Amino acid sequence: MKFPLGKMSVGDVLDRGLKLLFARLPVFYAINLMVLAPVLVLALAVPFLVDVARPEAAIGGLLALGLAALLCVVVLQPIGTAAILHIIMQEYRGKSASIGDALSFAFTRFGALLGTSILVGVLVVVGFICCIIPGVYLYVSYIFVAQVVVLERLSGGAALGRCQKLIEGHRGRVFGVVLLVLIGGKLVETGVDKGLEAVLPPVKVVAAADGPRPEVSVPNYLINTLAGGLVQILFSTYAAVCTTLLYLDVRIRKEGFDLELAAGGDEGASPRDAEDRW
Repeated sequence: MKFPLGKMSVGDVLDRGLKLLFARLPVFYAINLMVLAPVLVLALAVPFLVDVARPEAAIGGLLALGLAALLCVVVLQPIGTAAILHIIMQEYRGKSASIGDALSFAFTRFGALLGTSILVGVLVVVGFICCIIPGVYLYVSYIFVAQVVVLERLSGGAALGRCQKLIEGHRGRVFGVVLLVLIGGKLVETGVDKGLEAVLPPVKVVAAADGPRPEVSVPNYLINTLAGGLVQILFSTYAAVCTTLLYLDVRIRKEGFDLELAAGGDEGASPRDAEDRW
């Protein structure tokens, strides 16, 4: 799916994002399921490992599982992110990358993306702790960090500086599009969760000798968790696609990146570092 080269409006970003998402949906899902399988397994294992009907007695187990899931996400998510970005860029240039090609490429940028993502995460968290506004500002300032690390082969402070340079003059537009995608995704996720809980409640109140008590329906819990995870993967992937299209649009507007692609030049290198190829 080769896109027309040129600047993109907000509608173009959202529309092309949907087209690209559904054009390669099986591949995107396969990559995310492979890298996030441990997280999904931990979520599905909750009713077997802790008594979720009595959270006051299971708080330690839930906390341990939550920390384990967070660690898995921090370590594994960069692999999925880099693989998906590789596929998006290949599609943008009219090529098609296989799952194997995408994962193979992802491992070449794993360390740089992991380290830089942790650095950005710490900065954003500190910003939110100090005050919400600095946190939002830093989040938007470094929203292209994955694209810069993966596609331009920068990392650490150089990647952060590059993000600041790219986002300058485009913060409001980028923030608006990303916020729109995130709100839309959250509304759908919440609707699916509430709908499933109404039809297949994961916890039911049953009569007991000592009075009513909550009881977990394991099949319903598994269905709710699996469906919620699949919907979350769908919208997180769409957000990644739209963010990458915004990144390309900013480069087109500021650096004539479409002309570089049309000429068959460097695929993702920044003007300062055009000799590096990814």
